[in-house]
Amino acid sequence: MNGFYNVLKSTSMTSSDVVVILRGILRRITGERPKVGHLGTLDPGGAGVLPVAVGSAVKLFDYMLAHTKVYRAEFVFGMTTDTLDSYGAVTDRGAQVTDPDEVISAARSLVGTYGQIPPLYSAKSVDGQRAYDLARKGVDVALKPREVTVYDIVLVSHDGNRFTFDITCSAGTYIRSLARDMAAKLGTVGYMSYIIRMRSGDFTLEGAATLDEIKKDIDSGFCPLERFAATLEDIAILEDKRAAVQNGVVYPITGEEKVLRRIVIGGVPYAVGTIEAGRLKVICKL
Repeated sequence: MNGFYNVLKSTSMTSSDVVVILRGILRRITGERPKVGHLGTLDPGGAGVLPVAVGSAVKLFDYMLAHTKVYRAEFVFGMTTDTLDSYGAVTDRGAQVTDPDEVISAARSLVGTYGQIPPLYSAKSVDGQRAYDLARKGVDVALKPREVTVYDIVLVSHDGNRFTFDITCSAGTYIRSLARDMAAKLGTVGYMSYIIRMRSGDFTLEGAATLDEIKKDIDSGFCPLERFAATLEDIAILEDKRAAVQNGVVYPITGEEKVLRRIVIGGVPYAVGTIEAGRLKVICKL
């Protein structure tokens, strides 16, 4: 089977755990050994949407990581932890900011593109080692900022120094770091107490299924590659060019590059591909 599972991840497992468990489910039910890989890590303590590619759809990994994400998260101002979430040890305390107008102003100042420093406890690679492994060993690591874009931050609710936001951002944005940076704008410290990913690209909470639901019905939360391809813009190829495309002959074409499209030959869907360096690139066949 080829396509994507929209998995509703719980806080009791890592993203890698989801992949291992889902792979086992598919092997037991189908007897096949499909390739399985998640499309963007969600913190172990985070819940929500975790898209998982299956079969030939894993070839689309690099093209789907860049999709916009939407999170609901609670920030607490006045205390912080070494992990910048509720699972870490308290490392500092500061003023308990409670004024929503001040918080909204600080949030708005972070909308846009800026260089964000990842949390020390993150999966960032430092000289071939994970930052969280170095942090656990007490190694002092200076992580480099990476460019991220925050499209919108909406205050949903607040209770004292606890503020819940809906955050729309680019891939690669660390919401824990956003809590830290927002607190700094407020002249205090802060951390993220919980996070739910509500959307990842076109995958939403409404269409997600738990692993238990998938065990009971293998079609739960599953989008076949053909259905996914039907949502993409088409590249129409004439029938007399079929052999050239199928044989990998260079097919010059213009258009926006590195954007996924459905390749249709002679009116029949053929593959998912893209345009790179002015030529057609077939990624996975339908």
